Amino acid sequence: MTTLAAVQFSGVSKAYRKNPALRDLTLTIPAGSVVGLLGRNGAGKSTALRCLVGLDDTDAGQVTVLGHHPLKLDIATRQRLTFLPEQGVPFPTATVAALIELCAPLYPDWNRPMEDEVLGRFDIDPRRRLRELSLGQQRAVGLVLAVCPQPALLVLDEPAANLDPVARREFMEIILGLVGRGEGDRTVIFSSHVLTDVERVADRVAILHKGQLLLHSALDDLKDEVRRVRLVFDQSPPANLIIPGSVAVRQMGREVLATFRHFDDGLAEQLAGTAGVSGIDAQRIGLEEFFLDLVGDHRTPEGLAA
Repeated sequence: MTTLAAVQFSGVSKAYRKNPALRDLTLTIPAGSVVGLLGRNGAGKSTALRCLVGLDDTDAGQVTVLGHHPLKLDIATRQRLTFLPEQGVPFPTATVAALIELCAPLYPDWNRPMEDEVLGRFDIDPRRRLRELSLGQQRAVGLVLAVCPQPALLVLDEPAANLDPVARREFMEIILGLVGRGEGDRTVIFSSHVLTDVERVADRVAILHKGQLLLHSALDDLKDEVRRVRLVFDQSPPANLIIPGSVAVRQMGREVLATFRHFDDGLAEQLAGTAGVSGIDAQRIGLEEFFLDLVGDHRTPEGLAA
């Protein structure tokens, strides 16, 4: 995999009607990666993607896409970038075939076999009008328009939203198939609320919270380093217990659960020496549990600064 950057956000801020959507976002996405962009509703995910593809301009900072400013892309670079928005497909009264024939000539590398494969997997008759299709089939047509150009950079905003588990898996397999057919430098960035999908296909994750970047990491590294630690106290632990380095803390009787972004043997020894602790147990947790701790009600100031 090349180490070149496919996308760079440098100090990007954006507000709508004086309501901040992004706050000083700095993020570099290496070419050839599959990045899951995570965050609660209103975290700034869609705004970041819209700035990335040039649908919105930034108020401050700069975005670079495939080496260019997103509002100044030449035709050749635009042909290497595709975007599937969260809502709707264009021209709902058109037939699927007519829409594809409108878009396909715009891309010199349009893949007809891939087009047939996606339409077949979702049982789509090209002669039907878009408005006559199910929601899942409409999303699949959007996916055709996004993946068949074989872009160097594929950007997807909630690509499998409102789809059943089978359809979601089909979507993810198609996305991975696109990356696998490339030369190792195809990049995919997708937002999702379904963290099992992210774990299935992403090799990196970026987490936004209230417009700020909390974390950007290789997924395998994150899984290796994150732990939830159970501390058992002889008596009730002190109220509002502070555990340095934790991203979330919750108390349940004589037990305290603390989640850590970086955990090692030295930290375990330090926690075992905490006054009143009679037992300690560290366990691995999945991406969904870690995400909920990082942005949920039990997060700590240390976690928000991670």
